[in-house]
Amino acid sequence: MNPYIKDIEGGLIEVTDLGQAIAQTARYIGILYEQQPVEMQAFIKRRQRYWKDIFQKLGKLKAEREADQLTESRTLLNEAL
Repeated sequence: MNPYIKDIEGGLIEVTDLGQAIAQTARYIGILYEQQPVEMQAFIKRRQRYWKDIFQKLGKLKAEREADQLTESRTLLNEAL
């Protein structure tokens, strides 16, 4: 399984702890929704888009890993029978 995701800026991010990465990304998104100075709004909107994209890609990676684990479990069960 590929442990990398590509961010919207084209950079590769290695995901070494998927659960921690999802939690950290959710915290970043939460912080960005706190009250921010007006002069920061354009920057905040770009960061919100960035972190939401990362969060979605981490969710997809998690779903893929869970599907792979389920497939492996089914294969092992079928081999045991």
